[in-house]
Amino acid sequence: MSRIPIEKFRIQQYKKIDRVSSGRLLILILKVLGLWHWQEEEEQSVLSVILHHLHAWLLHVPMSFAFCALMWIEVFRAPDFEEAGKVLYMSLTLSVVIPKTLSFWLLSTRICRFIKDLQVNPMYEFQSQEEILMWHSQHKLFKNVVRLYLGGSVLAALGAFIGVLFEEDYQLGFPYWVPFEWHNPRGYWLAYLYNVVAMSVACFSNVSFDMFGCYMIFHIGLLYKLLSLRFHQLQHVDEVKAKDKLMAFVLMHMKIKRHEGHQKVATKECEHLVSHYVLNQIIFSALIICFSGYRLQKMNIMDNVGQFFSMLQFLSIMILEIFLPCYFANEITVNSSLLLFDIYKSNWLNYSPSTRKFIILFMDFLKQPVIIKAGGYFEIGLPIFTKVMNNAYTFFALLLNVDEK
Repeated sequence: MSRIPIEKFRIQQYKKIDRVSSGRLLILILKVLGLWHWQEEEEQSVLSVILHHLHAWLLHVPMSFAFCALMWIEVFRAPDFEEAGKVLYMSLTLSVVIPKTLSFWLLSTRICRFIKDLQVNPMYEFQSQEEILMWHSQHKLFKNVVRLYLGGSVLAALGAFIGVLFEEDYQLGFPYWVPFEWHNPRGYWLAYLYNVVAMSVACFSNVSFDMFGCYMIFHIGLLYKLLSLRFHQLQHVDEVKAKDKLMAFVLMHMKIKRHEGHQKVATKECEHLVSHYVLNQIIFSALIICFSGYRLQKMNIMDNVGQFFSMLQFLSIMILEIFLPCYFANEITVNSSLLLFDIYKSNWLNYSPSTRKFIILFMDFLKQPVIIKAGGYFEIGLPIFTKVMNNAYTFFALLLNVDEK
């Protein structure tokens, strides 16, 4: 078999690889929640669009939105701050889920187009087995993160729901104001059932928003890593081949980082799509972690072991919730910064003066770090995570001091 058919066969095999495999489970959950169209944009009819919006409204308004309102009513009806603290941490969490839901709802079409571009754009097609191995290994790690986050969230909810069933008096896993008498067998199971269903919808919505936002940031960081592998190829080729490859790589870098006409692409589009979600998380995370710690500190382990471990699990998930987007955004900055060193390691000193000038100009352009911002103000990265945790500890210490007095 000649070399050309072999190369064509490899290219065809590379095209069949699902480049967004880590997002498939999240997309399925979003479809069930009515936040992602079941059909492709070009296949949608007017009826399917109407049913899609109706599905979302009927699911989220009586569940997530109404449940959040009932929790806040319970907070304001609490006789003292300690009782309010039992509900406040979850009320704040659900208050973040609502703007996330609305934001994702409004941007769903753009998000679908963004993911489709990552999947079908020929510029991102794999060119070697090394790229495929790198891609698969990174996606495998991300899938494990999704499983950890999703599993931890589900276990936290299950611990709370199951724990209250062993109590002598009537209790709900996540207390809220019930507009009828529920301290009897019939009323309790109605309140309990709504508690389970509403919290499940809110939980899976929040997990999907968080992980899908992280996935988009993760994917952009991976594109810079893919480009880094391609710059490595310039170390072992002559100038004629290097010039052609270099131009293709520069165009790919422009596609990932810069604007293309009036259309935002790759990094900038990703920043726009995740900006509101991360901004809400940055603003509320310190308070949520603070009140979660306060609730945990007030609990007696022996009174309800299930509730205690559920609360501990919830606190861990909340810390992970703010850490993950900061970590993956930091990876974008790191991977994009390494491109300068990758191209410098090439054989460019032996090229012609014109090619060297072009590479020097491109290297100068690469000196500018790629930073994702939330709301156009907060730089998403590990420094903002440490600030959030520091603020959470400060609020927690202040809350304990006020409580003692």
